[in-house]
Amino acid sequence: MGNRMATRDQTAEHRRDSLQRPAKPLNNRAHATPRPTAAADPVKNLTDRLNRDRHTRLALMFLEQYSEIHLKDLVIDKMDDRRRIVIGGYELANFGSDSFLGLDRDPRIQKAMVEAVGCWGTHNGASRAFSSVELCTRAEQRLARWLGVEDTLIFPSVTLANVGLIPALAGDGDLLVVDRLSHDSVQQGAKIAAANGAVIKELQPCCAQALDGLLDGLLDGELEGGCVVAVDGVYSMTGKIPPLAELDEAVRRHGGILYVDDAHGTAVVGQRGRGAAHMALGSLDGVLMVGSLSKAFSCMGAFVTCTHELKDLFKVRSSTFIFGGPVPPPYLAAVCAVCDILDSPEGDKLIDTLRSRIRRLTDGIRSLGLPLLGDRSPIISVAVGDIEQTLEAGKWLFDRGYYVQSATYPAVPINAGVLRIQVNANHCVEAIDGLLNALEDLQKEFNLPVSGSNGTA
Repeated sequence: MGNRMATRDQTAEHRRDSLQRPAKPLNNRAHATPRPTAAADPVKNLTDRLNRDRHTRLALMFLEQYSEIHLKDLVIDKMDDRRRIVIGGYELANFGSDSFLGLDRDPRIQKAMVEAVGCWGTHNGASRAFSSVELCTRAEQRLARWLGVEDTLIFPSVTLANVGLIPALAGDGDLLVVDRLSHDSVQQGAKIAAANGAVIKELQPCCAQALDGLLDGLLDGELEGGCVVAVDGVYSMTGKIPPLAELDEAVRRHGGILYVDDAHGTAVVGQRGRGAAHMALGSLDGVLMVGSLSKAFSCMGAFVTCTHELKDLFKVRSSTFIFGGPVPPPYLAAVCAVCDILDSPEGDKLIDTLRSRIRRLTDGIRSLGLPLLGDRSPIISVAVGDIEQTLEAGKWLFDRGYYVQSATYPAVPINAGVLRIQVNANHCVEAIDGLLNALEDLQKEFNLPVSGSNGTA
């Protein structure tokens, strides 16, 4: 006992002496904490760690295994006004472009951008939370006039709109119902909303009956917050359109609001291209529509329809509006020019040309008996199924001068691969017919599945 007490006293005295002694220099390597050696390269460590991730390994294995046929990360060397491109020395008809109306080649749109550069420069120079050029206000008002809504709010992209708006709409205690097949950016926005306390439920299948059943079970006294139902207007991989009118009716019955990501329907679906929701509902009153300014508009950015009051609320609640970069002024000028075209008889004719190309292709695919997905938007998909066969089919068409996109898991369900064809107004009839001839030969070569009697998968 005495020895233990003596040892304790000596230890306390040693601690007091240590505190009173001057500190040793930090560069005294004899007692410093060992540092990693030069061989411990932080970039290599990071690379190795990321490579150990299971999903990353699978993706890299996929790219390596199908390196000759997956046709991803391509570089286009040349393009012209008729959607002909050159890739790696191959000249192809490009059926992989989402500039559906061909406005990227329109001299009026290009002229509007060039003139805006001289007036406004190439960039706003600030987050919109601080300031916006007058041209941005003009573009938002012009979009609202085209759509017949009170106002719009422009975002840098559809992805940033969804990632910022969905958590702004569904907060702690609110219910957010998300269509299982909706775009990845909607799913990412839902994850942030869930982290902020929203209750997330998946809608599958995307129909009014399923939605009614889900909301009946959740909103009868269990939740006191609001209700938002987020769906796509046009599914990006198949071109199908969900039953928006029935969904909107079900949402309204339960006191909620429908949020439609209509990126792939903007400027091409419905009257004067006002989108799938406008086509289904007759107007955009009482719903929120997110539209793209980069696809059929051939510009840059996105927008959401809103009232003046909602616009102010979105500005203070959406992180991607506050912290995201602005759409550069030249593109804002181009947006106004596109709206002028869409709101004119010429715009009607342009959309009619696109739809005639769509009909020509879909009628031809049906006549071949191929399983067809979607027929009211410029995205037309032919079902193939097996992942490897889908990739091989896309490469087979590529070698014959037609570029389409081979969409496989995870963009679509596993073993539900499709050939994703995007029709443009500036595709010549010969290119459409040539692709149909190639699809007929492809069908024989690959023994593709046959559609049902209605011509759809």
